Amino acid sequence: VLLHADPVPYRTGANVGVDADHILAVADGVVLPCTGSDAAREAVLGPFAGRGGVRAANFGIVTGMGGSPRTLERDAAHAASLGADELRLYHAGLASGPDLETVAAALSRLG
Repeated sequence: VLLHADPVPYRTGANVGVDADHILAVADGVVLPCTGSDAAREAVLGPFAGRGGVRAANFGIVTGMGGSPRTLERDAAHAASLGADELRLYHAGLASGPDLETVAAALSRLG
C-alpha cells in the first residue's frame, strides 16, 4: 500500500501531512509531490531519505495543469539522486499530444 503524503504535518488534501518515521512503519511506501523547484523536491524527499519502503516521486506532466513535461528528465534524475525509487506521472491521461511526446522522449532517455 502506497500513500500520497507530504512531510509537512499541517498539509491537507491529496498529499496529507505525515510523520516520515510513522508512515513508513504502517505503509509500504509513499507517493510524494515532486513537481517544482529543486528546493521543493529536496524538502519533500529529504525527510524520507535512508528509510525503507517505496519513495515514489510524483510529477505533474500536463502543462495546462501546472506540470512541466519539458523538465521531466532533469527533475526525475534529481529526485532519484535524493532517494526516490519510483516515478509516477500525475494525470497523464489528461496530457495533450505534445506533452505526451515530450514525456515519452524524456522517459526513453531515463531508461
